Order: sequence, then C-alpha cells, then structure tokens
Amino acid sequence: MTINEKNRVRATVAKAVMYFFLVLIAVILLYPYGFMLNRGLMTNEWILDSYMHYWTDGFRFMNYVEAFRDGGYGMPLVYSIIVCAIVFVSTPLASMLAAYAFSKLEWIGKNLIFSLMMLTALLPGIVTQIPLYVLYNDLGMTNTLLPLFLPGIFFAGAMNVFLTRQFLMSVPREMEESAKLDGANALMRCFIICMPLCAPILIYLGVSAFIASWGDYLTPSMYNNSTDAPYTLAYALYDMTSRETNSAHPEWIFAAATITSLVPTILFTVFQKYLIEGVQTAGLKG
Repeated sequence: MTINEKNRVRATVAKAVMYFFLVLIAVILLYPYGFMLNRGLMTNEWILDSYMHYWTDGFRFMNYVEAFRDGGYGMPLVYSIIVCAIVFVSTPLASMLAAYAFSKLEWIGKNLIFSLMMLTALLPGIVTQIPLYVLYNDLGMTNTLLPLFLPGIFFAGAMNVFLTRQFLMSVPREMEESAKLDGANALMRCFIICMPLCAPILIYLGVSAFIASWGDYLTPSMYNNSTDAPYTLAYALYDMTSRETNSAHPEWIFAAATITSLVPTILFTVFQKYLIEGVQTAGLKG
C-alpha cells in the first residue's frame, strides 16, 4: 500500500469516526423531542399505564384537537399569537425609527443619547423587574397582555437599535439626498429608501423577538396574578399541568408542548437565510 493510499484510508477512518460521534450527539439531543412527539400521540389508557411505554399504541392526532379544545390551551394559543405578532412587527419598526434618527439625522446631543442608550444594555434584566412591575401595577396593566408587548413598541432594545444602525450606516447618503431633492421628508426616506435595504436585519430582529416572546415564561408569570387573567401558551404549559383535568390527560400536555416547540422550528426553517445573513453582515456594516 502506497503512502497516498494509507493517507486516504486514515482520512476515511477519521471522517467515519467523526460522523459516528456527530450522529450519536444528534440522537442524544433529539431524543427528548422524539419522546415528546411519541407521548403526544398515545391514547390516555396507554400513557397512564403503570408500565412505562416507549412507543405509542397508535397515532392519535385527536390529542392535539382535544388539548386546545378541552385542555384549556386554545385561548393561550390565541393570546400568544396576538402578542408575538405585535412584537414581530413593533420590534423591527421601533428599531428602524430609532436607528434612522441616530444614523441619518443631525440633532443636538445625538452621540450622547446614543451612548446613554447603549449603556442600558449593561443593565441586568433583574434590576428593572421591580420598577416595571410597580409601574404597570400603578397603571392598572397587570393581569393583562399589555406588559408583554408595550416595551417592544416604545423601545426595541439597545442592541436591536445598534444592529439596525450598523446597517443604515452603509446606505449611501447620495440616495437620501436625491430623494430629499424630490421632496421626500425624513419618514419617507426612512421607509422608502432605507427600510428595504435593511430587510435582512429587520427580519432577523422580528423573528428573534417573536421566538423570545413565544417561549417567554418569566414575564407572564410576573404580571399575571389571577387565574382569570389572559396568559400565553408558555405560561399555560406550566400553570395547567397541575390542574386536575390536564393531570388526568398527560397526552394533552405533550401535544401542547409539541405545538409550542414547532412554531419556532418552522420560523427558523423559513427565515434561516435571513437570520444567518443578518448576523453575518451586521458587524460588517458601518
């Protein structure tokens, strides 16, 4: 056997070993998800059996219907969609408006205000939780959905504004100047000229905000103190697990958990190109 043949054999063996461990890691990581899917399709008798069954006795897709119809997950799903849809639109919009003001407009104190805004990114979230709760409670907004999406409307977050500003810094000023000569005001230049060029980062911000809001348990648990208050699906998965109806139907819990995990997976799959492009190019602009 020649040296080249030995090298090829070593490379093949090394690649086979690498793929083996990668497949093994993938199986370990995907096992909990497969376990959840499997138990969400079991019949009630099968899942409550004293013997631990690792495979379903039939693909009972009615569990998904019953979970949201009889298990109480229907309205939390609607509330989650409403909140996440608002956040999906408001976060990129607020980021775009603030970033445009910081990158394209000239006004007194711009650099100082931008520096102060970036300092807020250093504040731990736990520091602002009590003041925010007191504020929302005084305004009568606790036990409502308002605290879940109002921050995204009025302030999208320092890092979101920073990333969008980085994109806007690369937009040639000549494009805006020509639009300004044609009579376009600042808002028109922002939405017609700049926003289409910032599509990758805006989609990235919208999808990231949607996924973060979709799986957020902490925020609803802070502001919802009543069983009659509207709450999202992430909170309902914890709250309704202890209720008698759902504890007697574990398959409903697994079915609702499957839907909860499926939505971010679909979003990431659909917008994967924009998410990667937004991350890769945000640091290169400016």
